[in-house]
Amino acid sequence: MTAGRVPLDADGQHPVRRLSRRRRWVVVAASAAVLAAVSAFTVVQRTTETYAVDCLAVGAHAESAGGGRVAAGLPSFLAASEQIGPLTVHRTFDSGLPATFAASAAADDPEAGVRSFVSWKPPRGDFRGAAQGDYDEQVTAWARSVPNTGVYATAFHEPENDMTADEFVAMQRHLYRVVKQANPTVRWGPVYMAYWWDPGSPDHYVGDPAAWWPGDDAADFAGFDWYGADPEPMTGTSAFGHWYATMVDTGVPLFITEYGQYALPAGARPDPALQRARAAAIRADAAWIRAHPRLRMWVYWDDTGARGDWRLTDAASQRAWRAVASSGCDG
Repeated sequence: MTAGRVPLDADGQHPVRRLSRRRRWVVVAASAAVLAAVSAFTVVQRTTETYAVDCLAVGAHAESAGGGRVAAGLPSFLAASEQIGPLTVHRTFDSGLPATFAASAAADDPEAGVRSFVSWKPPRGDFRGAAQGDYDEQVTAWARSVPNTGVYATAFHEPENDMTADEFVAMQRHLYRVVKQANPTVRWGPVYMAYWWDPGSPDHYVGDPAAWWPGDDAADFAGFDWYGADPEPMTGTSAFGHWYATMVDTGVPLFITEYGQYALPAGARPDPALQRARAAAIRADAAWIRAHPRLRMWVYWDDTGARGDWRLTDAASQRAWRAVASSGCDG
C-alpha cells in the first residue's frame, strides 16, 4: 500500500483526518510527502502521570523506507502512523550513550508531539563500568537534557545474551539512581528478551527469573521483546507466560516494547495465509491484553530484521493494528 492511500476506518472516517484533529506534529527535515500527510497535529494531550498508566500506549519502531514508507526516522514513523495508527509512542535505539537527547535518535519526537521510548548502551558496551559509576557524568548530562514529557528509557535492552543476572541488576540499580536524581521525569526500567524466558528451552533459559528483577525501587516498568516468525498469539506462548507470571508480582506497569508477527524472508513473496494468521494473532493478543490491564504499552516492530521483513503491509494486518491503536492512549 502506498502512502496517501489509507483505508477508511470501520466508521467511515479517514484515520489520518481523525488523528489530525488531535495534535500538531512539526516534522524537522521530513520529506515533502510526509509533511503533506502530517501537517495539522496538536500538542500532546494526556498527562505524563496517566499516559501508559490508565490506558494502553500503542506505538511502533518504523525506520526503514519502503512498504509505503517514504523516509527513515521520525518521518517513517509518522507514515506508519497513517497506515496502522494513530501511534503515540516511538521506539528508537542508539548504539551508545548520546551526549544529549537532542543528539539521539529520538531528538525530533517532542517537537512532533510524539512520546519517546529510547534505548542506549554504555560507552563501548561497558556494563560493568556503568554499574561502578564510571560514566555517571555522561549519564547525568544525558538525563538532564531529556525533555520533561515523560520519556521512557532503558540501557542495554535484551541483556540476557551479554551478562549475568547479578551484573544486570547492579547496572540497572545504579543507572536508575543516577538518571532519576538528574531528571525524575524519565521513566526508567529493564527490557527483557523472550528467547531466554522459555523454561522448556534449558540451553537458553534465564534460570531463576526473579534474579533478573532490579527491584520495584529501581524500575518504573518492566519491558519484554517478543517475535513470532510464524505467526501465533504471543500471549499463548510459554516464554511470555513465564515472563508475565514473574513480573505481574512487581508493582510496575508491564510493557511489550518490541512485538513482531510473521517474518517475510528476503526475496520471498508474501503468503496470504500467513498474513491472515498474523492479523488473527494480533486480534487474539489484543483480546488478552484488554482482559489483563497490567500491560500498559504495546509497540510493533514495523521494520525489517535479521529474520526478514516484519512490516504490516497487508490490509488485514493493518486493520488489526489500527484497531489496537484506536483503542489506546490518545497521546
